[in-house]
Amino acid sequence: MTQQGSVKRLFRVSLAFWFSVGFALLPIIAGAAGLVPCGGLSHGENPCTYCDLLKLFKGIIDFLMYVIFPIATIMIIWGGIVIMTARESPEQVKRGRAIITAAVVGILIALLSWLILDTIFKVIAPNFKVANLGRPWQQLNCQ
Repeated sequence: MTQQGSVKRLFRVSLAFWFSVGFALLPIIAGAAGLVPCGGLSHGENPCTYCDLLKLFKGIIDFLMYVIFPIATIMIIWGGIVIMTARESPEQVKRGRAIITAAVVGILIALLSWLILDTIFKVIAPNFKVANLGRPWQQLNCQ
């Protein structure tokens, strides 16, 4: 078996392993039961309010922040593997660097978007009494 063939086989096996781990942890990761904190009147729950909308956005942001870092870590490791197995191929080295760069840029975009959303929430609802946003928006407390 050639070097290229063994790398492809290793990638397939590790990809299958991580997919199986991901599917096993999916119920824990999803936690979607608490994503929408309110309901319609037909379900006997309280109607949705502005604070519930903020809670929904917070739940989505939290989920994406939990997902992006493991994915970026895997991509950085994969980029390093591509570079290490490149031998004398400058195209493979360039491809590995591009993978690592894309992962780092993705992390930066995620962190900057969180900072932008933090600023927007503080401007939109600085003194919203129901949400009690005198503290950070990620600690919502609806009454």
